[in-house]
Amino acid sequence: MHKYNFENATEKEQADKEFGYITIPECDGQVKHPEHLQQHEMLQVLQREALKENWSIVKKMISELPEWQKKDTINMLKKTNNDPLIGKNFPDDAWFSQ
Repeated sequence: MHKYNFENATEKEQADKEFGYITIPECDGQVKHPEHLQQHEMLQVLQREALKENWSIVKKMISELPEWQKKDTINMLKKTNNDPLIGKNFPDDAWFSQ
């Protein structure tokens, strides 16, 4: 947890006095947050499989996501595949709930 809220002008001013002028706190590294790195890698694999149109793998991977994340992930994949420069087809939302 950071000592100062850099969006708060008073705390930013105090941090500048203590540490000198800095714009953002020091990075705390991936070691402290491995779940973000794992999630990022999983989303890359999921997007790659969607672009290859491996729908059975995509459906299986989406079924393993938390419920709150499924709709946004499907929407993201749909927008990527339906991009005019990519021109891939993407199953409708109902297909994922079968």
